[in-house]
Amino acid sequence: MMIRQITQRLHEVNLLLATYGQGGLSFEQALPLSLFYQDFNDTNLLVKEAACLIKENPGQLLDFSSSLLSETNKFLSLDRTPLQTVDFEFLFEKHLEPFELRYEKAKTVAAELWRKYSAMSGRLDFLPLDSEEYRSLDAKCGAAKAKYDGAHAHANLLYIEWVQERDRNFSVYCFKPMFLDVLVERLQGIAGSIISDIRRMKEGEP
Repeated sequence: MMIRQITQRLHEVNLLLATYGQGGLSFEQALPLSLFYQDFNDTNLLVKEAACLIKENPGQLLDFSSSLLSETNKFLSLDRTPLQTVDFEFLFEKHLEPFELRYEKAKTVAAELWRKYSAMSGRLDFLPLDSEEYRSLDAKCGAAKAKYDGAHAHANLLYIEWVQERDRNFSVYCFKPMFLDVLVERLQGIAGSIISDIRRMKEGEP
């Protein structure tokens, strides 16, 4: 249920903001902030869910909404000023740096192996096919090609790993603290409206 997920995740965000202090934000701490915004910024989905649940189980919706309202109030009461100085783009790039370096190193190794293989292969073209030198170099050429193929495959895997890590965590790069403030204020308003609507229903008001 989305409203319960939002409340739980916002509770985790509040714990993080209440405890991380002035020592600077790590990438691991920045990630849940950015993912919370990414996952729940479309509040229309929450409104649609509430519209269904208010007919099926208004009591449960009231409990969930009250919990959400409590967490939004908690968030908005916390000192979020230190977040304004965090460079989220830098955190993202520093996190990705080891992945990129591993790939670049593997790519360089593969490129050097290809250069050696190409040089051997080029020399073969000028040797008589039935010569001992050709047969010897051909065997070395085959071994060099196999070595290159392995290095190339390894580099490709590291590239895929790098891209997947980049895409999985790109929300950190795009994140701005004010996004979270605006979203939580919207959630606060939605939770408050749901609670008011349910109370009016209980009191028999239109």
